[in-house]
Amino acid sequence: MSGRWLKFEEIEDDFVRCLICAVPLLVTGILSLLFVLVLRRKLLSKKIGKDIDVPKIDYLGAKVKSGSIAFLKEEYKYLGVYVLFWAVLLAILFSISPMKKAASDDGIRSAACLVIGAVLSGVAGFIGMT
Repeated sequence: MSGRWLKFEEIEDDFVRCLICAVPLLVTGILSLLFVLVLRRKLLSKKIGKDIDVPKIDYLGAKVKSGSIAFLKEEYKYLGVYVLFWAVLLAILFSISPMKKAASDDGIRSAACLVIGAVLSGVAGFIGMT
């Protein structure tokens, strides 16, 4: 190849193209999870209120946690309606005018992707708050 970079469009194998796109994302995700595990371990090794003779800190922490869960429950009620509205709209629009002529399931697939993404985002928010 005499010092010339290979262009992405020149790669004919779809599997190799997919790997070129997915591997950096996968490595970044794994490194992020490792970073979170290190931070979690460090945080859990810290002393809590009862260990430092300040039990009021534990009481306040419990109040904050219960408040955050109540907030999430209320927020997810509204987000559920919002996501449902957009999912139905996407399903209708992409069923009427699909992205590809032969693809009659574009609407359902687009709506499903939106709902799955919203659910995963919600789960991440719930895990982060609890």
